[in-house]
Amino acid sequence: MERADAERIFKNYYPFKARRDGLLEQIEVLTTRATKITPNFDPDKVGSVPFSNPKPSKVERYAIKIVSAREQIRQLEIIINAGDELFNALRPYQRYLVRCMVCNGMKAEDFARQAGIKPLTAKKNLDTIYKRLENV
Repeated sequence: MERADAERIFKNYYPFKARRDGLLEQIEVLTTRATKITPNFDPDKVGSVPFSNPKPSKVERYAIKIVSAREQIRQLEIIINAGDELFNALRPYQRYLVRCMVCNGMKAEDFARQAGIKPLTAKKNLDTIYKRLENV
């Protein structure tokens, strides 16, 4: 994996996890609303809109939103799982460094001060991590 790809995955790892959790909550709310309207609602069975009534009912709109949210979650899961694989390939200290400097956007100087090392060492450690991830 190239450095740019790994960096993009790491930078978006936590926002994507937050987005996934938000979508899961949204699905739960939509399912609750749909079942409140009709108790036999099944989000997996999305019907088509009849020709005589071009405006979908509330249940159909909720079902469409649920299906759309599930598709977004599926796509986010792919990237989150790739991030998990990259994190699992690293040692604990390396994971900590990546989470601080790449995921959370901490500057090398701030991380170095916190870890008690020189900023150049932090940058070299990050380069070493990316070189290690090229083989993953």
